Amino acid sequence: MSAEQVMSNPTGSDSYANKTNVERDAGVEWWRDARFGMFIHWGVYAVPAGEYGGKVFTGASEWLMHQAKIPASEYRHFAEAFNPVAYDPETWVRAAVDAGMKYLVITAKHHDGFALFPSKASTWNVAEATPYGRDLLGPLVDACRRAGLRIGFYYSQAQDWFNGGSVFGEKWDPVQENDFDAYLDRVAIPQIRELLTTYGPDIPAVLWWDTPSDMTPDRAARVDAAVQAVAPGMLQNDRLGLIREQHPGHFDTPEQRIPANRPGRAWETCMTTNESWGFCASDNAWKPAALLIRQLCEVVSQGGNYLLNIGPRADGTFPEPSLAALREVGDWMRVNGEAVHGTSAGPFPYRLPWGFASRRDRMMYLMIDEWPVGGLLEVPLLDLPETAQLLSDPEAPVGFRIVDNVLRITLPASAPGAAVCVVALRFAAEPRIGNIPSRPRPPVIPQPADGSLALRAADAEIIGDHLSLLGGEDPFLGCWSSVDSHPLWRVSLHRAGTYRVEVIYAVPAHREGTVAEIRIGGQSLPFAATGTGGWGEFCRAPAGVVSLEPGEEVEMRVIPACVPVGAVMNLRAVLLTPCASNECKEEI
Repeated sequence: MSAEQVMSNPTGSDSYANKTNVERDAGVEWWRDARFGMFIHWGVYAVPAGEYGGKVFTGASEWLMHQAKIPASEYRHFAEAFNPVAYDPETWVRAAVDAGMKYLVITAKHHDGFALFPSKASTWNVAEATPYGRDLLGPLVDACRRAGLRIGFYYSQAQDWFNGGSVFGEKWDPVQENDFDAYLDRVAIPQIRELLTTYGPDIPAVLWWDTPSDMTPDRAARVDAAVQAVAPGMLQNDRLGLIREQHPGHFDTPEQRIPANRPGRAWETCMTTNESWGFCASDNAWKPAALLIRQLCEVVSQGGNYLLNIGPRADGTFPEPSLAALREVGDWMRVNGEAVHGTSAGPFPYRLPWGFASRRDRMMYLMIDEWPVGGLLEVPLLDLPETAQLLSDPEAPVGFRIVDNVLRITLPASAPGAAVCVVALRFAAEPRIGNIPSRPRPPVIPQPADGSLALRAADAEIIGDHLSLLGGEDPFLGCWSSVDSHPLWRVSLHRAGTYRVEVIYAVPAHREGTVAEIRIGGQSLPFAATGTGGWGEFCRAPAGVVSLEPGEEVEMRVIPACVPVGAVMNLRAVLLTPCASNECKEEI
């Protein structure tokens, strides 16, 4: 995976651009109803599992070949050790179904070019390059069919570090010196045809493209023509071509984030269960099931799909922490799944103080993750429901009445214990919407007595749709893929003086080049981010000095000037430290 890449101001036309929204959405109904799917990142990168040459590489382990600049001749040895004898597709599918998932997408080929299927287009595949020696996709397709689970294929159509495809940044191996159009004709398009014709007329259910570097409109049109010739109307995401408006596919794909505002069409957010997509031995930042459930509810309430990733080990087994989380999610879905499957976006454009909502026909589902004080829930609706029921405790008394143009629902005084509790409301007709409370803002940050300020990611207000709060106990702002998005902190400043400004951030060396402007108290500081070693390698760097006056609400923003190759940076905090008398005088 990678940060999203798009270009705007399109010109020209193609088969997708000439279709109406109705035509583009015609094959998406099953996918909309599914709402919840499993993403699987698996390949030979699971063998090194994020380690190479005695060094642990943080971030996405499936990018190890790129991060460590491993020559293809050396990287091939990982395939020689890739022998997933414990691979049991039935177990994978059972885990997905038990979690309440309705579809599965697997990396048929990722950026390292390794194919999980036999291919006549390249010997760099599981049947010819590994001791396992046979197809991995076919048995998974069969298991999905038996379970009624749809299966889609992720295919890296542009980046291919082994077969002469595109490479982000500088190339490091002579095998990468190849004509990109020749690569498309020799490897990518033939393999796409193989995936579309090998496993039956209903397989794949979706094609999931990624990182369309060098995919000009003409090249994207060539790939799309090959798809349409074999599988007309194939469901596709929006990452086929560089200019997304010319090849929009059927749905948008925000990555590791939930848009602050609803996209104008079908969308799916993909997220990891820890931090890496592929299996990474050192990545123990497993997200608790409660967080995954909340994310699922928020996505569904905004009309999106939630594609949750698992990175299997090299032996073919799922890591136990991810299985444990899936089991908890499944327990919740067995009780509350009707609030997810087959629903559409709720009537409220953003989170309310108590949580989220989805709806289906005359039903509305209130997904409560902040239990109201005393069990009194206020919902901005003007009509009474016919019935109201707590799904986790159908016999619990639930009262309701209209007071001051607000639907007041009386629930048990304390929450039943689930991460998210769902109240199902049945109406006689579409309920009228009342006054929706304003979107809450993060509180103003008070200045400590010593004058220092640590403006951390978790305390920022996110402006725009292309920046997200990520990570666990020490979160950061990431997936920063647009200059139209930025963080904002509001500070109560009681101490005038000169402050040294520092930034805690991470960015790989091959993606450095970010230039941002730190704006605070009417002043601005330029900040150029140099490579820190990886997306997870955070460093503390000076940005300059500012002189500030006291104020009840001083705003500080970090405004990017550009997005270099995919993402701005990962930003953990901005630090302001008071300078002692004359200490920073020469820096001003």
